[in-house]
Amino acid sequence: MAAPIDPRLWLRLNHYLERARSVAHVRGLALLGYRGSYDVHLGPGVRVINPDRLTLGRKVNVSRDVKLECAVREGHAAAGRIELGDNVFVGERTTIVCHERIFIGRQTMIGHNCSIMDFSHGTAPGQPMREQVGELAEVTIGEECWLGAGVIVLPGVTIGSGTIVAAGGVVSRSLPENVLAAGVPARVLRPR
Repeated sequence: MAAPIDPRLWLRLNHYLERARSVAHVRGLALLGYRGSYDVHLGPGVRVINPDRLTLGRKVNVSRDVKLECAVREGHAAAGRIELGDNVFVGERTTIVCHERIFIGRQTMIGHNCSIMDFSHGTAPGQPMREQVGELAEVTIGEECWLGAGVIVLPGVTIGSGTIVAAGGVVSRSLPENVLAAGVPARVLRPR
């Protein structure tokens, strides 16, 4: 009868297999034009649309089932650009969709089930919303920020470095540096 496998050995083997899968994913993106760091981790089920417009810094960790979409706006030749600085963490099932530009600074943590977008549909009466030209506005999230689970960041927002947004917050206006914000819409509660 074979000896049982040491659990520590099994964990180590699993780690190396996951790393190999992630490396293969990044190399596959490179064939499609990705030019960012190769020292990143992409979890299973990560979807990247237009990888030639995506830049990931060193040691970025993108968890499972995240969507990174650099979308092409109707009537424009180039897709939007998503840039993540070094050591950024993106939690499971987060969606980042960009028509213009989304920048996320180094050391920022984004919780699970977040949504970050730089566009919105038009809402003028008399014409179906789906047919209206949407509004675009860049999103900038500073360095060392923390977005709790389920945070939504809307177009045109700048979140200052060191700011924390509590779980479930909707950021519809810019936030200064080093504050704690929460709510719908997110408002500053206190300095950090």
